[in-house]
Amino acid sequence: MSPSPHLLFKNRSQIQDHTLAIPAHFRTRAQPSHKPLTPRRMMMAFTLIELMAATTVLSVILLMMVGMQDQMSKAWSNANRRTDATREARAACLLMARDLSTFAMRGKAFSRFDSFPTNLTNAGVPFYYYNGSGGLAPGGAPSCAQFFGLIPQASKTNDSADIALVGYYIALATNTNVNGFVTTSYNLFRYYIAPSNAAAGIATWLSTPNGTANALFTNIATNSEILARNACNLQIKIYSGTTMNNGLNFSNNGASSGFYRGNKLGIELSFYPEDTAQKITNTAWMNTANISKYARSFEFKIDCPDD
Repeated sequence: MSPSPHLLFKNRSQIQDHTLAIPAHFRTRAQPSHKPLTPRRMMMAFTLIELMAATTVLSVILLMMVGMQDQMSKAWSNANRRTDATREARAACLLMARDLSTFAMRGKAFSRFDSFPTNLTNAGVPFYYYNGSGGLAPGGAPSCAQFFGLIPQASKTNDSADIALVGYYIALATNTNVNGFVTTSYNLFRYYIAPSNAAAGIATWLSTPNGTANALFTNIATNSEILARNACNLQIKIYSGTTMNNGLNFSNNGASSGFYRGNKLGIELSFYPEDTAQKITNTAWMNTANISKYARSFEFKIDCPDD
């Protein structure tokens, strides 16, 4: 007969001590906190706080990448605009140098070795020079030069005329880019009348006493086209020993002999890059400080040979 448990253990403390003395492999295992049928992959999931933190970090990285991409895109666009402006300015300088190097200018007096028609000997070959506000060109830029004259050029028609009218000046104009945006800025213009259309006007002007510049260089706005955009400075200096008068001139000869045997012309052109031109107002366009700080200048000298 087995002894009664009450006989073996007299009180509760003895029972607890006995329970602790039971070997570990006889004890009942604790039940796991998860359900027995829960998949293992669900036991290793991220918490909501971890997901929110990861999303925040990813968003910050994406914003930084978008900002860097935007800055790179702007830098690329600005570089392209500067390249286009430089290419346009160089093309304008080449064309201007070609025209100015063949301008017909000489003095009224000639040596016994020269032979010219009587009307040219008496009148001289006219050219128009102006530097300042106003001038012959409509809307001419202040503090910029204007130059109009005659150049020899073969006619493309059956007409035997070989004298064309050419001029250069800076004036205000409205531009429309490829995206359709309309802007107003100063541009370099080239005035040109082909020999076939200029011959009659030149002959009429030479036969008229005291002919004016407006009568010779007619319809300037109609016969002009934009040669380069965002121009902010044009200076033309004739190295003749004398200062050119504003208006119509017949001689750039400063020598006491009265003969013209050619001299040099100095030209300075300045242009704003497109991104800079968009920020400068028209009232500050010709500001010397802005031109020195932002504009790109091109200088060249050419020989103006004797006629």
